[in-house]
Amino acid sequence: MDADLIHNQTISQFFALRVRTADGNRCASFLEELNTRLVAFEGFVSLDVIRREGGLGTDFYVIARFVSGEALARWKSDPERQAVLAEVEALSIADISRQQAAGANIWFEPVVSLPSAPRPPALWKRWVTSMIAVYPALLVLVALLNPVTSKLPEPLGLFLIAVILTGLTTAFIVPWLTRHLHFWLTSR
Repeated sequence: MDADLIHNQTISQFFALRVRTADGNRCASFLEELNTRLVAFEGFVSLDVIRREGGLGTDFYVIARFVSGEALARWKSDPERQAVLAEVEALSIADISRQQAAGANIWFEPVVSLPSAPRPPALWKRWVTSMIAVYPALLVLVALLNPVTSKLPEPLGLFLIAVILTGLTTAFIVPWLTRHLHFWLTSR
């Protein structure tokens, strides 16, 4: 075995974060800027970034390697590093997982802080929310559109009401209700 590997006490800082899909390229740009600054930093070895697109956002897994714990500590206290990482962390939509390991062969614990797909609310809660969204709007639309729909064949009048009702519930009513009923919908 190579003597350098035995005495190699590099230290690595690992962090994982998730950003909105729309912010993936912006986060990648900040990480590129971080790498550019790190190249000139005394004691820096490498920065590895894994990007994974997913249904809940874009995940980034980052390993920053340094020649020693002292070099890592200097990097952590560097104001430039804090400024760039503040930009990265501001984009995060989940808790950021951070781990540190030393030596040539490093092992990090599995990342459990990135959330899995959220469980949908119970069926009966979704049903109640849909009824609250649809029934009052349906009553109002039928009353308001009666002068127009009464002159049309019944299937065409119902189609007109359904088109307007679907647009209103999809774009405005259901999003508003789910924001205001979020605590109730997600409680078990």
